[in-house]
Amino acid sequence: MILPYSGHCTCGSVRYHGTAQPSFSWICHCRDCQRTSGGASCPVLYVPQHSLQIEGEPRYHTLLAESGNKVSRGFCANCGSPLFILADLVPDLQGVWASSLDQPDDFEPVVQVWCGSARRWGTLHPQLPRIARAPDAEDFEKILALAAGS
Repeated sequence: MILPYSGHCTCGSVRYHGTAQPSFSWICHCRDCQRTSGGASCPVLYVPQHSLQIEGEPRYHTLLAESGNKVSRGFCANCGSPLFILADLVPDLQGVWASSLDQPDDFEPVVQVWCGSARRWGTLHPQLPRIARAPDAEDFEKILALAAGS
């Protein structure tokens, strides 16, 4: 990813600027992400929280995800654009929706997760590794190694 990066919601009320490479990035096909995105998947990069400067006031909705972990999804209260994810799984990281990036083509996912929930009308990336459900500890170590090598 080219640093620094930035992004915003549709109406511009919430903007952010990042200064650190993602710790990892993935495309999630879980039902929670499908419902939140209104699409087949959710492309997200996870960065250290301290490296992300947020301007404006995103609103967060917290739920117990299908994985059993608490997840808070941040969105613009004005236009509803999904922007951020805070997950108990990675408490020091902030998820950023790739679609909100000013340069979304800079997003480089390393894996796809919850592929068992992928919609037949959606598209699985043909070259990325696939994990059928939520990544376990062993899967997560592999994801971090993949991210470090990219």
